Amino acid sequence: MLTRFYIIFAALFLLSGCLTQADQQQEADQLVNKLHQSIQQKKWDVAEQLFNPKFFKTESKRHWQQKLNTLQSKLGKIISFQIVSKSKDPRFSGDFYIYITSIRHEHGFSHETITIIKSLDDKPLAISGYLIKAQKNL
Repeated sequence: MLTRFYIIFAALFLLSGCLTQADQQQEADQLVNKLHQSIQQKKWDVAEQLFNPKFFKTESKRHWQQKLNTLQSKLGKIISFQIVSKSKDPRFSGDFYIYITSIRHEHGFSHETITIIKSLDDKPLAISGYLIKAQKNL
């Protein structure tokens, strides 16, 4: 009876290890840095490649690019990006990495929230959510 318990316990332990994936926080950090570099340099085609294709099914590429250009025309050139917080949210469908970033412009600040997904089906990390808002100059 005790032996059967140990076998079941060992099997559950091994199966749980198969369902979890390695932490990819560093890769997610690199993806955020690539996004920021491409936005700052206005290399929209490079930035678009970092997104999950499903993102641009709900928001057009042109509208997304126009929103960023409008923000920069109001607040001025981007001076710096600073990650305010980052977290990992493991779910059944994969790992979600959530970043909140403060962006310093020549004439103010903006804040962005970036969601990156690493799905369990071995697709590469990709940005699945992006939200940016201007903050009035302090």
